[in-house]
Amino acid sequence: MSQEPGLVAGLVVPAPEGFSKRQRIELALENLTQADLARLALKFAAARSDIPLDEAGRKVLEADDPPLTQITRRDVARILGNDLAGERSTVEVVESYFPLSSPFEALFGSKGQSLRDRIARHMDHNPGDWSVEQLFGEIGAFDCSRARFGALLEQAVHPLSRSGDEQTKTVEALNRVLARDGYELAQDGEVSGHPLFSFRSLVRGVGGRPKNLIFASRGPKPEIGFADAINNDIVILSGEESCLIYDRPISASGLLWSELVSWWGDVTPGADAARLGARLQESLASDAERKLFAAYFKAYRSTLGEALPALLPQVYLHYDPAVVKTLRHRLPLPRQRMDFLLLLPSRQRVVIEVDGKHHFSENDLPSLKVYADMVSADRELRLAGYEVYRFGANELVGDGAEAKIKDFFDKLFRLHRIRQ
Repeated sequence: MSQEPGLVAGLVVPAPEGFSKRQRIELALENLTQADLARLALKFAAARSDIPLDEAGRKVLEADDPPLTQITRRDVARILGNDLAGERSTVEVVESYFPLSSPFEALFGSKGQSLRDRIARHMDHNPGDWSVEQLFGEIGAFDCSRARFGALLEQAVHPLSRSGDEQTKTVEALNRVLARDGYELAQDGEVSGHPLFSFRSLVRGVGGRPKNLIFASRGPKPEIGFADAINNDIVILSGEESCLIYDRPISASGLLWSELVSWWGDVTPGADAARLGARLQESLASDAERKLFAAYFKAYRSTLGEALPALLPQVYLHYDPAVVKTLRHRLPLPRQRMDFLLLLPSRQRVVIEVDGKHHFSENDLPSLKVYADMVSADRELRLAGYEVYRFGANELVGDGAEAKIKDFFDKLFRLHRIRQ
């Protein structure tokens, strides 16, 4: 076997003797994930200006992200009315992102008008013939990747298209609609004194879909392994009897208390919200944790009702790609247990830690190692997209504790647009 592999668009291709080029490529591809293949497709697409291939790759990479729905895209089109491109040609803006003619037209000509010709006729030469909503239907913008749709909006509000008050008002109107799905047009620079806008997620969230939540342990730490490494199905090897395991799909809107109560009623026939609350409290390890948990429900149970996010105590596993990779390599998790976890809309994950003296000491003596391990785990969680907030245990007991807890959650909910 040759020792010199080939390289195709960043792909290392082995060169065993007697293998055809096709066999060598298949050998190189067989161990790649779908995401790896999608990224490879994007490299080929960029090199060949292949829009359909680029689109296929982007849809794979966006599969686990919050969607930009057809409802939102239609409302975006209606905001733009009959004018996508403003001062620019609609064809100029659109053709960079959507194929407007087929290869057969280039080779053999077309008896009728191409899509490019029709857009030029109905939107550039005769403004008002087509609405932006009709244009989106013709080019496939209602079903395209989120990245492609976002890039089109960036051009629609580019200073070459719109400037001054028109640009400002258009961005504000679009953002009111985009925010429903967790996206926005945010200023990230300027050209000749005019703002430039980029399409992005409103807030950075955790990647991957939550799965196999293991929480509320009232006994020894559970030992976790894989039942099915391909589908990332988790199995508890020991300690299962002391934990709760939420195995239902969690949507982009997060996990609500009402959903947790519904699940509890199904797995524990006859149980209700009060019994679930009592079961969760059994897992709390200190008076400070019990105070935070009780104050949360006292402050928000009635005001938020069905929209109250579930406050999960003693979480041993919240599935995401980083955790799966760690488990597969049998490495220590960034944090063996989270005191509390909130799964909020747009994949926002909020970890709340209540720090007693064991966070800073070992055998009742101050320990720099224990402290270093704690702050290291915080860094890893934040880099993975989590927010981490810490309370000192002494903050959560005595007079003023409830007011401090409510003030924190009021600010947190405003930050994440949880309406009260």
